[in-house]
Amino acid sequence: MVKFVIGAVIVVLILLIYTLVSRKRNAEEIDRLDMKKTELLHRPVNEELTKVKRLNMTGQTEELFDRWRTEWDEIVTVDIPAVDEKLFASEEQIDQFRFGKAKKTNAEIASRLDQIEKKVDGILTELDQLVGSEEKNRSEGEEMHARHRDAKKRLLAHRHTFGKAAPVLEVQLDVLTGRFEKFADLTEEGNYLEARELLREIQTEMDLMQHKMDRIPSLMTEVNHTLPAQLSEIENGYKEMKQDGYLLDHLQIEKEIGQLKEDLGRCRDFLVKTEVDETELIVSDARDSIEFFYDLLEKEVLAKHIVLKDEGETGLIIDGISEYNGKLMEETDVVKQSYHLDGEEAGVPRRLKEEIYHLEKQYEILHGRIAEEKTAYSFLYDELKDIQARIEELKKEQDGFAAYLQTLRKDEVEAGEELQSLRLRVQNISRMVKQSNLPGLPDYYRDMSEEASLHLNETNAYLNEKPLNMKAVREKLQTAKEEIDRLGSKTDELIEQAALSERMIQFGNRYRRTHPNIGPKLNEAELAFRHADYGKALELCATAIDKVDSKGLKKFDAQYKEEQKT
Repeated sequence: MVKFVIGAVIVVLILLIYTLVSRKRNAEEIDRLDMKKTELLHRPVNEELTKVKRLNMTGQTEELFDRWRTEWDEIVTVDIPAVDEKLFASEEQIDQFRFGKAKKTNAEIASRLDQIEKKVDGILTELDQLVGSEEKNRSEGEEMHARHRDAKKRLLAHRHTFGKAAPVLEVQLDVLTGRFEKFADLTEEGNYLEARELLREIQTEMDLMQHKMDRIPSLMTEVNHTLPAQLSEIENGYKEMKQDGYLLDHLQIEKEIGQLKEDLGRCRDFLVKTEVDETELIVSDARDSIEFFYDLLEKEVLAKHIVLKDEGETGLIIDGISEYNGKLMEETDVVKQSYHLDGEEAGVPRRLKEEIYHLEKQYEILHGRIAEEKTAYSFLYDELKDIQARIEELKKEQDGFAAYLQTLRKDEVEAGEELQSLRLRVQNISRMVKQSNLPGLPDYYRDMSEEASLHLNETNAYLNEKPLNMKAVREKLQTAKEEIDRLGSKTDELIEQAALSERMIQFGNRYRRTHPNIGPKLNEAELAFRHADYGKALELCATAIDKVDSKGLKKFDAQYKEEQKT
């Protein structure tokens, strides 16, 4: 029974808490919605409508004003009261603990308030556009009028700079005057938004008119004076150069100038119609073409100057490299008696001779064309530059081959010096072995010594051959060096091994009295030492000592290192 009572109390408490929380939430939502309703009612619609009354209440303005006032009255008298009824209904539902129903009602209220807000925002936006249009129309309209007056004054004061385009500009300005009158009529009729659109069109047309009046005078000057004068200058220069012997038919300048004159004629027609952009395009192309013609004629003059100046000198340079190549061939024949040259190396001078021959023929053709005066100098200039570039390449090849021949003798001397150095090194190795007082030398070491000496002798034989093959000499030298390096390394290892085994045998003899069983192994080690098998002697001795004294080898190692320091 007690458990039932406690359970019932808990359920009641839960229901009570749920009720309080739900009531609080719904009450807060009602307050929020009521505040939004109040805020919408206090939007400055009436104030903005009052501003409209100051405008010309006719036409479009009157129609809009009536529509906005009707919509606002509907919001105040119909929409807001409907919201109030819903708010009261929601409060009653909360009092009756019908929280689900209240939540649904609040959602309907929120949706209705959103619709009202959109209506209010729409009215205020349109009001702002209308009032703002009136203000902007007034200030910008005055500005457009001022620009229009300035344009008419400028046309009147500087009419001569506009040429035949002046009457057309005058008509266009008169058309704009009519547009201003239409703007004034729309404003007077209260059609401020329509007047606003017309003013934007007038502004665009006025900008275009300003652009035309800014550009037409300078374009007139270019089309009627500057560009024709430059074309005449090019035409006269072209004729004079032809009289002076220049071959210029390939440039087709006369044809291009005729086309440009036609284009300038079209520009004059465009300017009379005040078609500035079309004129700008043609004038820009004409400027580029004229600049290109100047460059072409200047290139011909420069080409003639260089061709006549460099042609003779180029011929002398070709004679010079031909003569130098003959000396290279003679020097190559001499070098071949002392040095071996492979096929590619030996054939360099002869190949260069053939290329020089073709270059001489190319030059002879160029020289003849210059003398005939039937070829444009720009073409002759390009051919001359090709010949000069090839001359530089041939000179580099000749210099490189001459340096190669000189290197052969230098390589021979260096090879002889390196061979002598290797011989001295072998002698030093032999002297070091003798000073070590070794009881003998292993067979492998004797073979290595003989191999090193053999390679030295082979290298010396190759070095004394005639003709001398330096490539083979270098290969033999490299092999001999590698063998002697190996011999030197093995010598150091052998001497060290012999000294170490001798000292270890001496160290092991100390154990003979205390450990008689070590004797046979030490005797075997001494025998290997006398037969120059130092590695085996070392291994036998170390094994013998380790069997009688586990720390013996460490003692020996420490003693041996100490002796080496002294």
